[in-house]
Amino acid sequence: MKIKIITLAGIISLLASCSESEDIEISDAAENTAYVEYLFCKNGPDMSQESFAGMLSEWNTIQDGMENPVPMSVGLVPRTETDLYDGMWVLVWQSKEQSEKGWQEWLAGPAEAWTEKTSSILSCTDSNGDAINYSFNVSNFRPAQTQDPEPGGVVGFNFCSYTDSFGPGELIAANGIYNQWLDAAVEAAGTETPYFYTIHEPNFETPIPGSSAGSYDYAFHHFWDSEESRAQGAALFAETAPAPQGPQPDCIQELFLFDSYPFRSPQI
Repeated sequence: MKIKIITLAGIISLLASCSESEDIEISDAAENTAYVEYLFCKNGPDMSQESFAGMLSEWNTIQDGMENPVPMSVGLVPRTETDLYDGMWVLVWQSKEQSEKGWQEWLAGPAEAWTEKTSSILSCTDSNGDAINYSFNVSNFRPAQTQDPEPGGVVGFNFCSYTDSFGPGELIAANGIYNQWLDAAVEAAGTETPYFYTIHEPNFETPIPGSSAGSYDYAFHHFWDSEESRAQGAALFAETAPAPQGPQPDCIQELFLFDSYPFRSPQI
């Protein structure tokens, strides 16, 4: 059985010993960057697999006809119930500027009619009709090495805060060592993996009211192609990960898990 790769909260506390600087930008060391928005959504009385599939198909058709469409989108369903949402509609943009253009076109065009038509299926707005939207600057430090043959999978988040001895410089160094560990694990397994991870920096003041994640400086975001991959990787991590050394971030030990579903693939 081939072994696939995982990471857990403790992996970010691998050896890290560079000097901290307030001027360091996480994005400067990333492979690539994105601007990602998470819409908190609640199911309506007409929610069903069939009604949502029709809603999603119509949304994609609308996006296809826009000058500034959403490039990529996924849905996240939490494995642990929360009063904040039934699921999250995730919009992945190349930049904040692209997001602003897309939202401007959407709100000036199809938004009102589409929302009125679909709000009984799924609502992602508050009582004032504004989207419940939390945005992040996202830095990718480990792009997927191979395409997931069956889109969808498992997403996990660790929420962390910097300390007096662990800042952006230490995080970048830890990511580099983590990548070395991943490279060794991939070489030992003899197969590449769709796994990737990113660092999410919030563009809002944390904590989100009602969230058990509390206050944090960044979220360590993981994607696995399946629950099997995640479980196999957990065993691999437990067996081979080095003991934490050096300065450490302050992280919530709980890994927040979601089932991930593709809503819109990048348009090539």
